[in-house]
Amino acid sequence: MNAVSKAIDEVRARIPKAILEAVFLNRSRTWNQPVESLTSCIMNAVLRPRVFIDCDLIGGTEAYIRLEGLGFDRPNDFTTIYRIPKDRTQGRVITAVLNITFNDPTGTSYYGLSTGCQSTQLMALAQGLVDTAGTIPVTTTSTVQLIGENTVMVKDTTLLPSTTFLRCILSADETMSHLQLRTYRQFSKLVELAVKAYIYNELVIQVDIGELYGGHALGRFKEIVDSYADANELYETYLREKWQKISLMNDSESYGRFLRLTVGGQR
Repeated sequence: MNAVSKAIDEVRARIPKAILEAVFLNRSRTWNQPVESLTSCIMNAVLRPRVFIDCDLIGGTEAYIRLEGLGFDRPNDFTTIYRIPKDRTQGRVITAVLNITFNDPTGTSYYGLSTGCQSTQLMALAQGLVDTAGTIPVTTTSTVQLIGENTVMVKDTTLLPSTTFLRCILSADETMSHLQLRTYRQFSKLVELAVKAYIYNELVIQVDIGELYGGHALGRFKEIVDSYADANELYETYLREKWQKISLMNDSESYGRFLRLTVGGQR
């Protein structure tokens, strides 16, 4: 079980099957077209174009990527361009770059030795002890920007040392594997609201036309669709007010940094 399969199972448990099939399954399919599953249809119609993108826009996984050994271009003496292969990001896309660090910022917890894409709590605690004992600040630069897919440009530097790390935010994969188990139910709620909003937008006019021209009372079907009228607003509110906080706390690296800044510790 992963977060996405759990979310779709919850959608199928909370929304009547007749409504899901009326929206997501292609009733006009010809005999030679492949049969798509309901899960695949929900993924293609709701999760990929909306939920995954929204989750990446407000969240993601903070990671340190070692740039040692990568090829680079230098269009001038003060600009360096790196193209980071996806084998260093577990196949994920970099959605934001935060800074460049010229020393190992996390000891043994840099990306590649962490659990998944995140430092373990034990590593974070160990790093906190190292930070309190350290006297030499970590040299960083924030003059870095994302100029293409997994392509970053560092400016105002003449020569980057071999121990250079990129601190960045990575997108989620299609199973949301970075989510901790205890956030599955909250993610399921986000997906449920997104699906209900999609259903309402797809059916609200068709239901009225059916009653007007077909002369048939649609009864409970119409009542249930009408009950989803505020689903889009609820989705936006939940995304902004709850899921953004949950996403931050799910990422131990970002949340640990947030707590250190809150209590006045080192970054």
